[in-house]
Amino acid sequence: MEENQPLRLNIGGGELELDGFVNVDRKHDKEAYPLDYPENSVEEIRASHILEHFPYAKVPEVLAHWVSKLKPGGRIRVAVPNFQWIARKYDEGEPFPVQAFLMGSQDDEDNYHKAVFDREALTEAMINVGLERIGRWQSELTDCASLPVSLNMQGFKPTDDRQACENTRAILSCPRFGPMLHARSAFNALARARVPYSVMIGAYWWQVLSEEIEKALADPSVQFVFTVDYDSVFTYADVLELWRLIRANDEADAICPLQCKRGGKDVLIGMDDASGAPRNKVYKEEFATHLTRIQRGHFGLTIFRAETLRQHPRPWMTPIPGADGRWGEDKVDCDINFWHRWHAAKRTVFLANRVAIGHLEEVISWPTADMKTVYQASKDYIDNGAPVEVAR
Repeated sequence: MEENQPLRLNIGGGELELDGFVNVDRKHDKEAYPLDYPENSVEEIRASHILEHFPYAKVPEVLAHWVSKLKPGGRIRVAVPNFQWIARKYDEGEPFPVQAFLMGSQDDEDNYHKAVFDREALTEAMINVGLERIGRWQSELTDCASLPVSLNMQGFKPTDDRQACENTRAILSCPRFGPMLHARSAFNALARARVPYSVMIGAYWWQVLSEEIEKALADPSVQFVFTVDYDSVFTYADVLELWRLIRANDEADAICPLQCKRGGKDVLIGMDDASGAPRNKVYKEEFATHLTRIQRGHFGLTIFRAETLRQHPRPWMTPIPGADGRWGEDKVDCDINFWHRWHAAKRTVFLANRVAIGHLEEVISWPTADMKTVYQASKDYIDNGAPVEVAR
């Protein structure tokens, strides 16, 4: 390549030539790992059907090494066999070379597969090495990356170590009176993340929230919007991580952190089964990655993609009474109605499994018989009265 040309690497391409790329392959006496190039020197990496040849325990190390060679803003395109495609076609009884797709052709010592991927697993690996704007790409060649079995994902190295959330606004819900720990969290975290925010106060919170979001969306430079509920407790790191995750995942229209229901033992999420019915059982393994797809979230510290909100049908939130016109058990609250409409419009919402925020509750302190203090949640007092330790 000419000296002034951008350095682009075609890792594991074998004999397949790609204009403007340097082939890095054992067939050319160049190892895919470790790469013999300085850090922050490579404009683009194309790694087609090579990552699966590394042991699955080593994949994070290999991917992180490749990304370290990229210049800030550089792109990496990865293609691997799609395990989900293989499993579906196998289950459907469609004839195809399942063993070769899954374990490699094994015609030489290098052609063995040692890791499997689906979209979630590859996206998770790319998030873990700090890539952003993760999405699909299409092969421009007739190669393994152009096969139906190929899962093609690309990501970009951040241009800097961002400590502030650019092109982002926040809508901060504040009580007309009450606790201020939430406000302290918001002021500290949002100010440090350099996120301008507006404060909303009103009895009809869903109307005020909608109006404030509309004001934020009127600025065309705004790409993301946080909604911050009046009783959420969070940190600067939580804000920055949610912002990083939505920048990394083009598929995400909204991302919620983990938050418990106030006065209960449940987490504020809703998940449906394949038929669309609410699930009453979930499995711990479903929450092992950065993000899990859900159908209903909350507004505690939720980040939305601004362009999706701009296109989302209005009204966003309206309460719906029950079938008898009363506000009984079958009513639909404003926030739940929002998520139903969000889902109906084929918008996505994800749970950020590693971002946990607090939920303020009223707590009562009681003196016990031996002059110590016992704390009780207000709901427990309403349901059960004073704690037994208080009895004289």
